[in-house]
Amino acid sequence: MEETLKKINNNEPRINHELFNKARLQKGLSRMKLALEAEVAPQTVNRLLQGKPTRPSNVKKVGEALEIPPLDWYIRD
Repeated sequence: MEETLKKINNNEPRINHELFNKARLQKGLSRMKLALEAEVAPQTVNRLLQGKPTRPSNVKKVGEALEIPPLDWYIRD
């Protein structure tokens, strides 16, 4: 329980995973194809699209591959 609270209350910015997934679908890309285009591991794409913590450098690669403006990559509270 305490570990779950730590994960929810950490200071890491939350990825706007719904926007990433919407952009991926609009471009007609599978998760694997997106991983290839962004030059990241397929597991990285899966984590990002699930809203799980992902390295900022990988968020950047996927965001750029999907042509999402950098200001939209993360959810601002």
